[in-house]
Amino acid sequence: MEQQTQNFKNLEAHTEQLQHAHELIEHSIFWRMTYPLRLLRNAVAPGSKKQDAVKEILAIENSEQATGQIEGQQLEKQKLDNSAKGALDKFLTSTEQLQFPETETPQLSIILVFYQQAHLSYLCLQSLLEFANVCYELIIVDNNSTDETAKLLNKIDNATIIRNADNFGFVKAVNQAAGIATGEYILLLNNDALIEKNTLSNALQVIESDKSIGAVGAKIKLLDGSIQEAGSIIFSDGACLGYGRGNVSDNYEFMFQRDVDYCSGAFLLFRNSNFKALGGFDLDYAPAYYEESDFCIRLQKKGLRIVYVPSSQITHYEFASCGGMENAQKLQAKHREVLCTKHADYLAEQFANDDSKVLHARTRNNFPNILVIDDRVPHPSLGSGYPRCSSMLFELSKMDLNISLYPLQFPEEQWDDVYNTLPNTIEVILESGRDGLQSFLAERKNFFQFIVVSRVHNMEFFNYCLSLDPDLLGDAKIIYDAEAVSAPREILRMEFHGEAMSAEDQAKLIEKELQQSKLAGKIVAVSNNEAEIFKQHGYSNTVVLGHTIASKPGRNEFKQRSGLLFVGALRDEGSPNVDSLLWFLINVFPILEQAIPDIKLNVVGDNSAPSLATIGKDNINFTGRVDSIEEIYNISRVFIAPTRFAAGIPHKIHEAAAKGLPSVTTPLLAQQLGWKDSKELLVGDTPEAYAAQCIKLYQNEKLWQDVRDAGLAAIIEDCSQETFRKKLAGLFS
Repeated sequence: MEQQTQNFKNLEAHTEQLQHAHELIEHSIFWRMTYPLRLLRNAVAPGSKKQDAVKEILAIENSEQATGQIEGQQLEKQKLDNSAKGALDKFLTSTEQLQFPETETPQLSIILVFYQQAHLSYLCLQSLLEFANVCYELIIVDNNSTDETAKLLNKIDNATIIRNADNFGFVKAVNQAAGIATGEYILLLNNDALIEKNTLSNALQVIESDKSIGAVGAKIKLLDGSIQEAGSIIFSDGACLGYGRGNVSDNYEFMFQRDVDYCSGAFLLFRNSNFKALGGFDLDYAPAYYEESDFCIRLQKKGLRIVYVPSSQITHYEFASCGGMENAQKLQAKHREVLCTKHADYLAEQFANDDSKVLHARTRNNFPNILVIDDRVPHPSLGSGYPRCSSMLFELSKMDLNISLYPLQFPEEQWDDVYNTLPNTIEVILESGRDGLQSFLAERKNFFQFIVVSRVHNMEFFNYCLSLDPDLLGDAKIIYDAEAVSAPREILRMEFHGEAMSAEDQAKLIEKELQQSKLAGKIVAVSNNEAEIFKQHGYSNTVVLGHTIASKPGRNEFKQRSGLLFVGALRDEGSPNVDSLLWFLINVFPILEQAIPDIKLNVVGDNSAPSLATIGKDNINFTGRVDSIEEIYNISRVFIAPTRFAAGIPHKIHEAAAKGLPSVTTPLLAQQLGWKDSKELLVGDTPEAYAAQCIKLYQNEKLWQDVRDAGLAAIIEDCSQETFRKKLAGLFS
């Protein structure tokens, strides 16, 4: 009967989710717009002779949508042309000059090739004057323009200008300019492109960060703000594809940095020395098209990488000086054949020209693709296991892996905040969350080799998605990162609140949690204690991966410090942190105030739990979340962690010890750490005992120093970065 009831509840939950998904679809704009097509589709029975007609109609519909996009682009171009021509006319009739900086030792040589389109060249120059934030020289090659380009060039100061008697084309003009470039780096920039803030400095920072990088490219946007190219792909037949074309530019697929096959010459930054060593652009691609593809291939054959840098952005008019789309396509087809002849060996290793291969081909390496599912972007200041997740992602990003993070519970973030916390080489799937996981996994079926799911509630939802579609996984292997076994914590919490569970109910609660890991090939526990819980229940595929943290003790000695410090997220009533702080303030702090009249307490962390609003004492300071608490650690004398129920491993104690701040904890935390009372920390189990330990550590300088030294030694042994990295890498072997 109990099983039937549970089955009914599961079916009811399944029905509710399907109904919700159906409502979302029916109310979407796409659903309403495509109603006529669905009506037509439904009128044709499977296997009917009319299916070919339906396919033809659908093809026409797609063609009309594409035509609409092209017409929209043409409208945007017309608007820009009109405004730019007006701005140029006004400038040419003024007494103003375009004043570029004088420099004898430029870091960067910017090469612009002009042919007609003076109004677009003027806008490009204006964007350089506004946003070029590096030391550069400007080299302009004019290919015998017959419009107002000559007048524009006459009003430019401090640029090197080459005036050709004929139209040499892009390839020859670039080689001309590069021959006199004096910068360590060369930037090719189309004259119909506009750079944005920090575009140049961000690109230079990336190429300077690693000598294995041969060239970098920018996120290239069309006039309507959509993507023209977020790095480019070269297929095995020589066809090239700008990744992401037509999509919204700040979608997550285009926000992370990655190695690519090549980047467009509309914005391509490389070392001057490499360009000269390779003999410049190959003249077989003159006048234009495929020359940058060929150049990037030649760089790769020298062992150098091509990197897409999303924080460098330009807006591109596209096809401004080639005679239009039709002429460009003819040149591209011709030069594609040249590329196939010259680089047959390279192309033989490329992906086939197939829509299903685009996702795999977007990143130029053969590294395994890893998906990590956790609550949110793991800002370390939030505590609650997020510092450990952040460390894991940082270490994974250094390995030969492609990492995607899926924030399941809190999918909304600002991109600046995301990449202030995480390496910019990690793809972060924002704005999808629980509602989007099913479709995301379906879209990327067989893309990921490993899926890491952290925390039991996320594993439970993941299992639910698999119950709806068991084929979602494809060939991916599942790793369950428990982060903490929460059932024992819940049992302790209920005991403290007078709601003790029977031994039978305790066993059921633990078993229910552990069962969520049944599909996992590997189970990750944060401590030996928690690994033992899994093993006792028959889960032998368990490995231990704790925390990593570097020892950085503060400079202040015992006598230069004062006060107590508590660190932890205090958002939820009844949470371990809120419970422990209230217990301390009500039961322990009054004893300390009697013994140490000037005692003060700093409380660091989100303090939005309503019960904390009732605390209003001058010697208790709630700081809220802070970006850095280094100095607070350095001025504090004793760290308190009066936790009464918790799971996992107390990272806060590790962090305090690493900062050189001794702690007073409860027996629970000491057991989780495997540290001993009066050695690496002090332990108190009752209010009186806890207060006595705080007073002793606060007033005894020798004891304070001994505990501090032992804690620092324990951090080196327990939280070694090398050990952490090796164990983490072993998960994917």
